[in-house]
Amino acid sequence: MRLLNWLAPVLSIVLISHAYSTVHAQGYPPPMTQSGMIQPVSFNSSNLSGFTQNVQSSMGAPPPPPNFFQAATGGYGAPGMPGVPMNAGPQSSLSAFPRISPFEKMFQQHRVDKNGLWSYKSSNAGKKYFFSTEALFSRYQNPGGALIGNSGSISYLNMVEDELIAAVDEEFFDQFSENEGLNYFDSVHYNKIPSLDAPGVRLRWGWTNDDDSGFELSGWWISQANSSWSAIEDSTHKPNPANQAIMDILLSPPNFIDPDGDGVFTTIPGVTQAEINTILQNELMNLGGLPLDDGTVNGVTVPYDLDFRVKVVSQAWGTNATWMSTPFVDKKALKIRTLAGARYMQVREGFGFVGVDSGLLYSDANNIAGIRPDLKLFSLPTGTDENEDGIVDNAGVVEDDDGGTGTSTAFFVAPTDAVTDVAVTPTTTYVNNKVDTHLAGPELGIQFDIGGDKFKIWGQTKVGIMANQETIELEGDNVGMITRVEDPTDPTSERPKALIDPTADNPNPNAFSDRQTHTHISPIFEQSIFMEMAIFDKVPVLKRMKLLEEAKFKFGYTYIVAGEMARPYDSIRWQGMPTRGLFPSIDVKRESWSVGSWSIGIDWLY
Repeated sequence: MRLLNWLAPVLSIVLISHAYSTVHAQGYPPPMTQSGMIQPVSFNSSNLSGFTQNVQSSMGAPPPPPNFFQAATGGYGAPGMPGVPMNAGPQSSLSAFPRISPFEKMFQQHRVDKNGLWSYKSSNAGKKYFFSTEALFSRYQNPGGALIGNSGSISYLNMVEDELIAAVDEEFFDQFSENEGLNYFDSVHYNKIPSLDAPGVRLRWGWTNDDDSGFELSGWWISQANSSWSAIEDSTHKPNPANQAIMDILLSPPNFIDPDGDGVFTTIPGVTQAEINTILQNELMNLGGLPLDDGTVNGVTVPYDLDFRVKVVSQAWGTNATWMSTPFVDKKALKIRTLAGARYMQVREGFGFVGVDSGLLYSDANNIAGIRPDLKLFSLPTGTDENEDGIVDNAGVVEDDDGGTGTSTAFFVAPTDAVTDVAVTPTTTYVNNKVDTHLAGPELGIQFDIGGDKFKIWGQTKVGIMANQETIELEGDNVGMITRVEDPTDPTSERPKALIDPTADNPNPNAFSDRQTHTHISPIFEQSIFMEMAIFDKVPVLKRMKLLEEAKFKFGYTYIVAGEMARPYDSIRWQGMPTRGLFPSIDVKRESWSVGSWSIGIDWLY
């Protein structure tokens, strides 16, 4: 026979082997008075002989040998039970008040309930520890609907209104201006950015005392969320991968599109001028514009016809230490208690912009009486190929399904610098801004518990005042109107050159950087709600796992919002005119930041 549990038979054998013995836990109880009250009993050696005779007559046992009695403990209690060796027996018998009670160290609560009656609660269980681990599915707050660029600058369409009407006609201009759905290097808002979703993890450990007070230590981490948007995704005009090899040659120094600025493109073996024109009509796109303050009244909007991308990054983690009070509402299925604690949290956010422009100005070949300053002519972005030339929404030529303007090849030209006599070349603009925020401080709150051991819904509401230390770092290059070529030192120039020409000694003259550190106060609010269920004992296979014997399934949602946070998206002064000393800089704008997290996990009690 195989014994699966060795402890039970061993204890049984021990008990059977001692079954013949008489076991006494304590001395005999004291006599009762007529009133039924227990009276103190003291030891009197003069009564010893009478006592032994009474014991002998009542138990039928011979008298004990001399000096074989347990002496009384202290000044209280009767002598020990006969037959117990001296100084080896149990403690003396219990006595009534005011003597020591065996329940003295048990936790007790005495209070009056709502009906005016006393209620009593006792426990001797000690601390109950808990530990939980959760997987988080979080979503950071999006940048919102703010404008990317300077809000006071003129739009690109209005900036080139005169040139556009001269190149085509006023009716063509009206088709853009009266229809907001037709993009013409329009400025972009941050609401284009997709949701900032990221996974994470949270750990929670602590204990509760007999009076339901306790302590909780939690820590959470949410991974970095990267979300980006490209104007090419929303454009009706898509690049053709088959043209990429020729575009790489045209955009790479020293083989720029128009190195001499005379409308004659770089010669590429095996590729005709007409083929290059067709490729450029297809590869140059009506993407987006960046509004800037260039020191003028109306400002400018810089067009980008090769690339226009925006990227945002968010990451956060934190830890909390929370002390939980005894519930001030303690019903059968409802408990409410106060919370006090401290929090540390770190938030990292970043913003990046990249725009690439060909440096070209282009118009329709049917009406090319001179270069049109700042003008990049595009067909209406309808998403159809009206002139059936295989290119949707051509660059530099106006498509017209009625057989009108736009049937001939576009004319492309790169403006030539008036001072250096060097043609404008493809230029990449980039701006990066990041904010690193540290939050630390005290917080208060309440916690509610509804339900029992098998099913419970509970949540916490916390508010706090945090010390906020933030570091903002801004950097970038080539922020300014790319196609401008007039002498910036000439006060009569209406379109002065914005970017500084690079040299061997200074290859990045338009680069800039800025850094600031601030300390201030930020409020914080956290709301969480959880549901715990003891379901593992009802699931096949899982109910046999030792690890899940005392575990509960946990599901919940947590929302954290912090105010007065510097955001990298809004904290930029969008100005750009490097030739006159205007570069983007930090302009701190504070608003709220938040993150919401769904969670699933397991909670253990031990």
